[in-house]
Amino acid sequence: MPNRQILRNLKNLDLSGYYVTLAVIKEYKRERISHYTVKYVPIDAQLETKLRNILLRHITSANTVETYTFDCPEPEEDEVRSIVYEETDFYTIFTQLQELNPETDIIENVDELVKSKAYMIILRNAAGIQVVGFKTLPENWKMKRSRDLINVFFNENKFEDLEQENVFSIAKYVDFLYFNDYIFILSKKEFERGLNFRKGMISNAQALYTEVVERNIFVNINLLTQRVGNNQRYLRKITTIRNLGHYTNPLFLQRLQELSLAKGWNIQFEENQILITEETLDSILTLLQNKRLHSELTEEDFDVDSAKLLNLNV
Repeated sequence: MPNRQILRNLKNLDLSGYYVTLAVIKEYKRERISHYTVKYVPIDAQLETKLRNILLRHITSANTVETYTFDCPEPEEDEVRSIVYEETDFYTIFTQLQELNPETDIIENVDELVKSKAYMIILRNAAGIQVVGFKTLPENWKMKRSRDLINVFFNENKFEDLEQENVFSIAKYVDFLYFNDYIFILSKKEFERGLNFRKGMISNAQALYTEVVERNIFVNINLLTQRVGNNQRYLRKITTIRNLGHYTNPLFLQRLQELSLAKGWNIQFEENQILITEETLDSILTLLQNKRLHSELTEEDFDVDSAKLLNLNV
């Protein structure tokens, strides 16, 4: 489905009855690869309304969409940039988020808030999470005490010292929206910073190269690394392949070998290793992204840019 149609579908949603939650994200590095942990933060009804309105304002003002590229400018006021979420670290974050219970998988202390990298405003209905707003946090989220000012707030007819309170600020805007497997970027700079997008894709590629060598998956891996290089289009394919992880599934690879022979895809194997050639490299990447699909209606096979799993229960 084109990104413009998905944006229209998002704008047509009635989000007034959706359940609102807030979650924070902590990042840690392992072998230069970013990993994330997600936990919910309980909020009151008044804050729920304010958070919902933040997303509603963004959705209402987003009227045009263009595909994200490394060299694209910042979006204009009524414009968003789009990218498939599987090509970003948000795929990993969202996969973890779907497994959490907002009632029990919650933060344990204020330190977990202080160390957070970002927070998410989450809207869900009976079918599950539908819309997410993502905001990257400043280096120190907790409000700092100014050297020249004493921070106080007025409560029950008296001033109280805010130094005694754990006070945090939530912005009235987010960096991007997630809906229906797409990310709609409102701030290119903060999107790239929040998801380590440029550096993260190169690190993901290096990690995948190491892993496939250890697993003996490819013959002629050098052809792949040379073709990918720093090319944005290929780096995004590699990120998707690593996020999906089909290359780690022996049954998937066996099925790939069987179908390639049966359908004449010309993907060659040597002792169960995929032989990479100049002619077949693009097809191999498409297959490892699971983007070669079969039409039951026309009995034809198609290479697609994006695909959404059919859910007949919704």
